[in-house]
Amino acid sequence: MFYFEPSVPHGITLQAKLLLGFTLMLSLVITPDPSEAATVEWTGVVANTCVVTLNSNGLLGVSISGQAMSSEQTAGQPASVAVMSTGSNVVTFGSPALTLWAPSYTGSPIVSSKQQSNKGHSSTWMVTAHQATIEPGDTLFEVHAQLDDATNAFPMGAYKVSSEVTCAPAN
Repeated sequence: MFYFEPSVPHGITLQAKLLLGFTLMLSLVITPDPSEAATVEWTGVVANTCVVTLNSNGLLGVSISGQAMSSEQTAGQPASVAVMSTGSNVVTFGSPALTLWAPSYTGSPIVSSKQQSNKGHSSTWMVTAHQATIEPGDTLFEVHAQLDDATNAFPMGAYKVSSEVTCAPAN
């Protein structure tokens, strides 16, 4: 405990001396000790990945003759596929196939697809798989499909063309 002499000159009162002493003691008690520092680091690795996301399925419109259905016909609409790539990759548009048709349809249509992208990739109508090499970043593809039957009109009913879109590293 501190003892203060009340007869010290300079006009300091006992209360002021006690307050000064208490403040000094308190500052000694709450003064933080020097502490150690630590460095925090973050590390990461970017791997070559490619993610394919279906934004929307397409719609097949029917031609006036009834012998063609396409995403480019009136009421048709292309499918939309987004591909996010962190490296040089190849997007493959699988061979299109008629996977649903009206029970009364007995024809053999030519099934084809084509694609175009916001990065300048495009193809003509293809009955087999086709590919596009893409670079890192986002690429948006518009994918079209069509059915052509030179001898038969498509009867009333539901139709579906399917094609798988995949992405893999470029060789």
